[in-house]
Amino acid sequence: MAIKVLVTAIGQQIVADTKQVENKDTKELVGYWLENPRVISYVPSQDPENTGISVRFGSYCAVSDENSFSLTKEHVVAILEPRADVLEAYTSNTVPLTTEETTDEPVIDTVEAGTDVDSADG
Repeated sequence: MAIKVLVTAIGQQIVADTKQVENKDTKELVGYWLENPRVISYVPSQDPENTGISVRFGSYCAVSDENSFSLTKEHVVAILEPRADVLEAYTSNTVPLTTEETTDEPVIDTVEAGTDVDSADG
């Protein structure tokens, strides 16, 4: 399994430990198995001098305690590699995993809108 960013058909961006699920007979891709999924949300800065955004992780389904499930291949429109800072924040948010660990606190530093992330460090 590998940590990936999945973009769903309805526009959700999910970070999860992901692996492909294949039909045993035909080896055809049927979907993806996700463990410890977190939905990404973006929050604009409330500070008028800071035009950046914060990235937050939320539970995929707040009314369920399940942390592993599958998505059909038709529901996933893109699979991307997470940035290093996203991977670090995701890992610190999910290990060790408890149901109380999701947070509304920003987990990635604020970046000015339109700024290349690599150049935002200074």
